[in-house]
Amino acid sequence: MAKSNAVWGIDIGQCALKALRCTLDADGESVIADTYDYIEYPKILSQPEADPEELVRQALEQFLSRNDVLGDSVAISVPGQAGLSRFFKPPPVDAKTLPDIVKYEVKQQIPFPIEDVIWDWQQMGGTIVDGRTVDAEVGLFAMKRDAVLRALRPFDEAEVEVDVIQLSPLAIFNVVCNDILDEIPNTEEFDPESPPESLVVISMGTDTTDLIVSNGIKLWLRNIPIGGNHFTKQ
Repeated sequence: MAKSNAVWGIDIGQCALKALRCTLDADGESVIADTYDYIEYPKILSQPEADPEELVRQALEQFLSRNDVLGDSVAISVPGQAGLSRFFKPPPVDAKTLPDIVKYEVKQQIPFPIEDVIWDWQQMGGTIVDGRTVDAEVGLFAMKRDAVLRALRPFDEAEVEVDVIQLSPLAIFNVVCNDILDEIPNTEEFDPESPPESLVVISMGTDTTDLIVSNGIKLWLRNIPIGGNHFTKQ
């Protein structure tokens, strides 16, 4: 079945399942959120007496009973703590050889056998001078393969095809770049000695908090193992 232009974003959190459906307008230029859903679990998944797999299964079953995702794309997020983020500055190199340097750095910076992880990379900033990329930074993002399969398992069991899986802090970074920052300088005009102001985003969940700092080109992020539930307990 052909995919529609609609996309569901689904987040299986510690206390609830959240979902949002977005489509493009008639001109194909603006994104419209036309449907959302929120299903709170009877118990927080991290509580000792909770059965996370059963609670998630019930929530996803309830979601599918009142929402039709057939034909739509589905994107899911996973907590920042489930992945690994590393940043490095490559030396001035020919743009064509940058991927080879990245492959070398992945083996150096990811503390797991490379066959056990699913990873990707993104160049952030940098300009081309005499055919060489200079002043660039590269972000490496990885998840252990078993963690990816674990995140996909509830959807596989519910026969929901997932098209995109994304670390939540990177999803927030995308929102910052596309919907919040008004002007992001062109990479050729970016001056690392005088960068534009950065935006700080604190995304507090039930058990963890993601801290994201970005000016649209550079990115800094950390996952903090403290969330709203810790404050509630105190």
